[in-house]
Amino acid sequence: MEIPRLARKCPYCQHFQTRASLILFHPVWVATMFFLPVFALWIAFAQLFDRGEDYELYKDQIIITESQAAFGETKSGGTAGVVGMIKNNSPVPWEDIRFHVEFFDTAGRRVDVAQKEQYQFYLPPHGALSFKVSFGREYPQTNYVKHSIQVATAKDARARW
Repeated sequence: MEIPRLARKCPYCQHFQTRASLILFHPVWVATMFFLPVFALWIAFAQLFDRGEDYELYKDQIIITESQAAFGETKSGGTAGVVGMIKNNSPVPWEDIRFHVEFFDTAGRRVDVAQKEQYQFYLPPHGALSFKVSFGREYPQTNYVKHSIQVATAKDARARW
């Protein structure tokens, strides 16, 4: 049955017929009030567990611009290392950078390999920094003629995990 046009209240359900009450109790409004907090929580959790950008997509933009071998002696034995410059041409800041170093003899044979992760190393976007990677060497310094260094992995510094 229709409600009279000038009625302020429904004679059957006693629901007020004002414009505000029609909007406030409309099913779309109720659904919006339910899904809006759920959507906000979903966005918050997505940001909380965001792992950041994948290094593999940007690995061609992280470049070792210069490097040189460095050797030393400690009480426990000899050390080999590489000192150089790294440049980030990407828009992503990187941290926890893992360097991969290979040393070769005069015949070009690989004599030693090392990977070292620099946990406190932060490479800003479009920036360049000096770096040092060192480790204990197992062979005489004369075996370490040439070297090769590259960035094996890195983590987006903006990511939480």
